[in-house]
Amino acid sequence: MRNSTLAAIGGLALIGIAAGQVQWNELPLPDGVFHESAADYRTDIIDIPLEPFGELEYKLALSRGDSIVYRWHAVDLENPENLYAEFHGHTEPVGGVGDLMYYRKATGGTEHGALVAPFSGIHGWYLRNDGDQPIVVRLEVAGFYELLAQ
Repeated sequence: MRNSTLAAIGGLALIGIAAGQVQWNELPLPDGVFHESAADYRTDIIDIPLEPFGELEYKLALSRGDSIVYRWHAVDLENPENLYAEFHGHTEPVGGVGDLMYYRKATGGTEHGALVAPFSGIHGWYLRNDGDQPIVVRLEVAGFYELLAQ
């Protein structure tokens, strides 16, 4: 490339015209794009055993605006329709009233995605094994959250 340079901007390498020839148009920062978290970044891999016809809720604490990316899959699950999962969040109840939001309800042996917490509270998965064999759900999660006593 003629008149091109390799410039490092914010740790990203860009190939373009000479830096002196670039005019940057600064865009306004939209709401929800950047959030500085008070929580530490962490990663965890958690094995969640489910007995035949058993159920369990696995919970994380997130503050509003904090985010996670996650993946879970059921180990040794013969029929994916035998695993029901709800991904949801709820606030701490005040005076016996709280807010609840479902992000996803489905059957299947795997799920992966990301969440930006719409409110501070408990966020997690309700898992139910509708089969007659024990299974283990392996959850891999990373982001800004706290593990809670299960």
